[in-house]
Amino acid sequence: MRKVAFFAMLLFAIFVVAGYLLPKQVHVERSVTIERPTAMMFELLNGYRYFNQWSPWADRDPDAEFVISGPESGVGARMSWIGDPHLVGSGWQEIVASKPYEQINIKLDFDAQGIADTGFILEPAGDATRVTWFFDSDLTEGGKFLDSFLARYFGLLFDRWVGGDYEKGLANLKRFAESLPASDFSELEISRVEVAAQDILYVTTSSSQDPADIALVMADAYAEISAFINQAGISMTGSPMAITRAWEEGGYHFDAAIPVDFVPAELTGKISAGMSPSGSAIRAVHHGAYDRMMPTYEKLAAYMSAHGLNQGEVSWEHYISDPGSTAQQDMITYIYIMLGDSE
Repeated sequence: MRKVAFFAMLLFAIFVVAGYLLPKQVHVERSVTIERPTAMMFELLNGYRYFNQWSPWADRDPDAEFVISGPESGVGARMSWIGDPHLVGSGWQEIVASKPYEQINIKLDFDAQGIADTGFILEPAGDATRVTWFFDSDLTEGGKFLDSFLARYFGLLFDRWVGGDYEKGLANLKRFAESLPASDFSELEISRVEVAAQDILYVTTSSSQDPADIALVMADAYAEISAFINQAGISMTGSPMAITRAWEEGGYHFDAAIPVDFVPAELTGKISAGMSPSGSAIRAVHHGAYDRMMPTYEKLAAYMSAHGLNQGEVSWEHYISDPGSTAQQDMITYIYIMLGDSE
């Protein structure tokens, strides 16, 4: 009996000593390569709009309540949740550091279950991105003596527990991201703007989608408007515009417009009067020839998808540079897309 007690005490002592020798810090990470540009992946992860589209926990507790607060993206963006204590529990996470296209750091608080530092590291892999999701925590922080001691043993299982969820989440993220338009918009100058309405004179016209055909039709329309405003003594108040009405079935339907300081009572020919589009819009700056704008539109579409922005009813272009006195590679065009209602 004494031997049994001795061995029991010895095993307990080994258990205690071994527990204190175990690390109190845990680190877990998983990686995946996603066939999308690094800038796009950064924008998808630098906020919480899309989090439940790929989160490994979203389906675990369908009745959980999620609240997104703070800025839409970047430092201060925050998400909190309340759910079944046996499923997802409750807590919050907040972006605390954000380095564009490279890394996002997040503070994670599971309430009674402790806190952790997590985030994403992004590495370019050709046209793809290697995304590493990491997790760091001090298992003893804030815990009572016995809880902190036992937490060291639980730490031996953390890589399996958290790692499994991270693998599932990254697989979901890959499927979701690769379902969105792909384009590297990192170098594109994009801003959100509030556009004021202007008086315009315009000609409604159509052409094929061939850039040369568009240029000819547009030139005829502007020539008619310019001749009219010169004869009527009207002044231009902005750059010429092309307001897209439809781009479909090989055709381009648009209004060739010029902002003016006033609209006369009588108009001639094909000229109409109205107001330019106004409201919340996304503006991209295109540098170069007009017939090279399609890639800019593709990048803008990818940017809007990554930010969860819906396109409104109209888009338009402002031709800032005078093509008659500016080299093609130096021309500047502003591309606007009206924003629609958020989902």
